[in-house]
Amino acid sequence: MQRPTLSRRSFLQAAAVTPLAGSAAAAAVATKDRPNILFITMDELQPDAVGFMGNVKARTPNIDALAKRGVVFSRTYCQGPLCQPARASLITGQYVKQHGQSWNRINMNPAWPTMLKAMQRAGYTTAVVGKTHFGGALSMLKGTDPTHLDLRTMAPWTKQFGIDFLVEEFDHYVHKNPKIVTPYTEYLRKKGLLDTYRDETPGFLDGDPRPLWLGHPSSLADEDTLAAFVGDSAIEWLQGRHDDKRFFLWASFIEPHPPLMQNARWYDLFREADLVTGTRTLPDMPDNAWGDYLRRWTTETQSANMTDEQALLMARAYYSLVSEVDDKIGKLLKALAASPYADNTLIVFSADHGDMLGDHNLVYKNVFYRPSVQVPNVVVPPGGTTPRRVDVPIQSIDLTATFVDVAGGSLPTCAGRSLRPFLEGGSEKPRDVVYSELAGLQNKGNYFVMAATDRYRYVYDKLNRIACELYDLHADPREMHNLVAEPAYAGLRNDLQKDYILPFITA
Repeated sequence: MQRPTLSRRSFLQAAAVTPLAGSAAAAAVATKDRPNILFITMDELQPDAVGFMGNVKARTPNIDALAKRGVVFSRTYCQGPLCQPARASLITGQYVKQHGQSWNRINMNPAWPTMLKAMQRAGYTTAVVGKTHFGGALSMLKGTDPTHLDLRTMAPWTKQFGIDFLVEEFDHYVHKNPKIVTPYTEYLRKKGLLDTYRDETPGFLDGDPRPLWLGHPSSLADEDTLAAFVGDSAIEWLQGRHDDKRFFLWASFIEPHPPLMQNARWYDLFREADLVTGTRTLPDMPDNAWGDYLRRWTTETQSANMTDEQALLMARAYYSLVSEVDDKIGKLLKALAASPYADNTLIVFSADHGDMLGDHNLVYKNVFYRPSVQVPNVVVPPGGTTPRRVDVPIQSIDLTATFVDVAGGSLPTCAGRSLRPFLEGGSEKPRDVVYSELAGLQNKGNYFVMAATDRYRYVYDKLNRIACELYDLHADPREMHNLVAEPAYAGLRNDLQKDYILPFITA
């Protein structure tokens, strides 16, 4: 089926027009001049684990190829360095304080205004393949609620967020439960591989003394991994389309989210690699709520006594998973290139949040240090563009605003700012400040707010009204020296508090 192509010039012109609100006919006509959108994410991908961010040890040729024909936003901050808060912000375009999804293990609200619903109203077909994590009840993870054992029955609920087509998948931890059924576990069961997979997968309740962030070898063939299943499912949907509507396809890969189930083919790339995993020095842990939070986090994750050898083994497993997903992304991009949509699709690659991967002797996410709170981000307009790098701070919700903008939709509740001016090569005034929020380990009464400018990153304990961290990102990009208690920085701290924190928490 022949479909009209869209040049970069016409994409930028069309993106400046919004279809008539409430008019399905207007939206249908308008989408003929709009791009399709392919949104590719990895879960828990730190910003420097890809080649296009300057990491010569990473093996990500397909993702790097996107950067060679797109715009790299090198300082993209997520709105909450944890799965559900970050994803809630991505789909709503709102800060955590606005949507209220401050922690995992509680369900999101299907009544929220979302970018997916906005694109549906603009005449787009929406498809999500892979992880959503919109539901988060503990009963789902532990299998104590028999009505949620077959997680495919959650699809009608998940679709209420604005999804027309859905193949929903979950973390390896979820698959471990022998009572859980998902599309992927059914795929493995039919191939006689499910028992093998579950036996190899570590779980929270196994009693395994090894930390869960260490690598765990998998004997599955490359074509049978979870990453392959997500990538193949996205390709199958793309190749099976039979309508003329524009589409928004979110290919949401689960890896490198732990447990790190590395495939031998990809692990061999890094088996002897000397990977830089950051400082082994724990961060400053003051005698206040922030210090208590960090101490609890290092205890819960078993990272406080992590050795250099363990950090290296973890990094090798992590990088191997990134390479594995890069390979699957390459196959998806190849399928797109062979499709009628090749020249009229906006492509975005990013992540929900990062991973400390041993830096500051920390693992996972849930902190505001760069490896956790920033994500890689590249945007490729239809047909590509002259590669550029934008080094000013932006936010993940700016992607939300960009999707709605180029689709010609409307989402008045979105707090993001469209990145289209940067894609046009204009001189858009950068944000003065970006924000991220964290409600504390197990939601035990903590609420921390981060404000980052081009030069400084400041963390404030909202409940106890205490300044927790202050880093000079120009002089100290590795965030080694917390200046919050330094008398010489009292004036700066007060200015950041007055100009950015107080307006944010009181708005």
